[in-house]
Amino acid sequence: MDDDRHEGSLSDGDPQTSSDQGLSDGESARARERASCLRDLAALSREDIAKQRDESSSRRDGSSSHRDESSLERDESSTWRDEVSMSRDEVADGHDQEASDLDARDDLADRHTLRVEELRGRSRSGRTRAADDRARARQDREHSEGDREHAGDDREHSGRDREHAEGDRGHAEEDREHSEGDRDLAGDDREHSGTDDLTGARRRGVGIEELENEIKRARRESDSRLVAAFIDVDGLKAVNDIEGHNAGDALLRHIAERIRRQMRSYDLFVRLGGDEFLCALPNVTLVETQARFDRLRSDLAGSGSPVSIGCAELRDGDSADDLVNRADGALLASRGTSRRA
Repeated sequence: MDDDRHEGSLSDGDPQTSSDQGLSDGESARARERASCLRDLAALSREDIAKQRDESSSRRDGSSSHRDESSLERDESSTWRDEVSMSRDEVADGHDQEASDLDARDDLADRHTLRVEELRGRSRSGRTRAADDRARARQDREHSEGDREHAGDDREHSGRDREHAEGDRGHAEEDREHSEGDRDLAGDDREHSGTDDLTGARRRGVGIEELENEIKRARRESDSRLVAAFIDVDGLKAVNDIEGHNAGDALLRHIAERIRRQMRSYDLFVRLGGDEFLCALPNVTLVETQARFDRLRSDLAGSGSPVSIGCAELRDGDSADDLVNRADGALLASRGTSRRA
């Protein structure tokens, strides 16, 4: 093959000379994927925290209800103790009155002395128990008030826990949105790392991998075909030498655009080297592909941008390299030259 096939312009987007950019984009894609995974973990952690806070809120609500019930029981107990105290005071008053009546009866003083002392003792005991009941009633009221205060605190904490839980869920949702954005950007980076900046074609390494996938797909599907077209831009070196590399870049962009017009949106378009392109077209015949690219060659020749084209159809047992080499051989044959070693 002519030497000018491997003499691309200095800025023609050769996949080999642009490998640093591709590596940088690939690293960016991996970094974004790691960030996406970290955000997913953060979202799961926030949801766990939100769940724990909800459980804490439920426990605090239960504690508040329990404290309210305890307060009501203590209030009821205080009321009952007050009533008992009043009853005991009344009984003590009765005993004192009976003792006074007995004391007033001089003639019965001796007989009733013991009874008087007994009644007064019972009166003192009753009043002591009444005083104890009142003290316990006051304590119950104090505890009841404390329980109500604690119940109020529990409700406040419960409300704050729910607010924090809602905030955690909001942050978790934001983390998931950022994670999805990171994945989209990682996909864009990955796509950009495999695209030739100058022509928009796939870079060689990525393009050959996608060609292998097309071959696998063609073999999975019955009656499926795959044809490869190898295209070489004639005279690129002369354009670079005479008109400059900007003119060479413009020529490559022009030819890439004209090639793309002959292809469907899902056909594979790869830049193999400085002035070499490969097209892979599924589900078309070799004759149809040759006719399509013969028209392309005629149009480009008429516009002063000649190209050489060779086509080959996938055979049983072909690898990606086998298919590309046979298309390249067909190109050489079309020129009437021997294949370069």
